[in-house]
Amino acid sequence: MVRIPITMCHGIRHDGDYPLTADHLDRLVKIAAELNFESINYDQLFQWFQEGEELPHRPIMFDFDHPVKSMRYEIHDVLNKYGYAGNLFVNTGPVDELYAKPMPSDLVRETMTWDEMGQLIESGWHIGAHTVTHPNLSELSLEDASGEKLRAELERCDETLKKHLGITPKDFAFTGTSWSSIAEREVSKRYRFGRLWIVGTEYQVDGKRTRYADLVGVDGPDEADGGPPIAARYITKDSPPYRLPSMEIQRSLIYDTDAFRRYLEGALKT
Repeated sequence: MVRIPITMCHGIRHDGDYPLTADHLDRLVKIAAELNFESINYDQLFQWFQEGEELPHRPIMFDFDHPVKSMRYEIHDVLNKYGYAGNLFVNTGPVDELYAKPMPSDLVRETMTWDEMGQLIESGWHIGAHTVTHPNLSELSLEDASGEKLRAELERCDETLKKHLGITPKDFAFTGTSWSSIAEREVSKRYRFGRLWIVGTEYQVDGKRTRYADLVGVDGPDEADGGPPIAARYITKDSPPYRLPSMEIQRSLIYDTDAFRRYLEGALKT
């Protein structure tokens, strides 16, 4: 069975228990290169998932959320150094706010410009949708059972990305650790995939706390490292297309180099 490892982060961050500097990211990405992994995007995933096309011998996905400036510079530069490209999911609200005021200097600006996102596309990055205001989708499903508010978020996000980048996003990342059956219904009408985010063993689902493993239909107990069953951490042909995993780099599960290597090597086991 093909297992595709997939990592996720929100850009370079120097705070918290698991700071992500460019140097630390380089150490992790270097391991993927040493193991001969090749990065793929969601077009390639779709062609394999739905159409049976071949993937590289050792595929890996590098996912990122939010249009923060470090995506264009530190993150891009590290991936590019090893011949990799990323998949970026954009919530458009911060970019709207950036352009609603006088443009700050590059020294203090934290959000990417549209030109910088365009440069990522030119270098082979894939862009997906991530709503406008980044709502908690579990709570939103209780507030608006019709799904109208979420539909408006998705439509506006898509329209903004089309207007400024010339692309209509085909894939979506759910916000935070929140998911709802209403959100999946609406997402499935517009996109090929919906991606989740693994930071522990629980998820917010339809207003309740749920085991991540139960949400994605993976049997077995949670692991001693504080994460879901190992089988839930990779994309396979059995993965629900609107509940794809991604492993957060800035948490204990794959933060240190040994854990990261074990995660990638786990994809090679049959």
